[in-house]
Amino acid sequence: MDDILHSCYQELQKRHIRLTPQREAVLLVLYREKDEHLTSYELFEKAKKIYPELGLATVYRTLELFQEVGLLREVQFDKGLTQYELRDPQDGHHHHLVCKHCGYPQEIDGIFPEKLLELITEETGFMITDYCCQFYGYCEKCRVNSDKDGKQAKVEELTRGEVLKDART
Repeated sequence: MDDILHSCYQELQKRHIRLTPQREAVLLVLYREKDEHLTSYELFEKAKKIYPELGLATVYRTLELFQEVGLLREVQFDKGLTQYELRDPQDGHHHHLVCKHCGYPQEIDGIFPEKLLELITEETGFMITDYCCQFYGYCEKCRVNSDKDGKQAKVEELTRGEVLKDART
């Protein structure tokens, strides 16, 4: 069994949470699709193939439970659509680079060192227990395509303008 899946099973067991067939179907889909970001309905459709009697309300309750115990994280990339990703309870955080043109989310690991989180706590008194970070910009493919179309200057101009506008607010 993969380490991530094993960690998830251990976390549920440690918290005395019963792994029903419905919950296991959702967990297996999250694991199999761990490189994707699925909506609750996409999860439901895939989990229903594993456990045909599964109901959508059960999926929602399972997602809420898995979030509470730290097995998954909600992410929003495009148009406010909530998607979910499996999170290894034994592992650190990863972050996303989201292209503002095509919307593709690229995962990256290890951006924020612990010292930065400690500094934020020192400066503000706010103890960070969890976080999710997304950076927005333009992926290499969109930048190359815009360059071919002669739009590179426009993309860079928009990017500089957004950075300047964000810096002022």
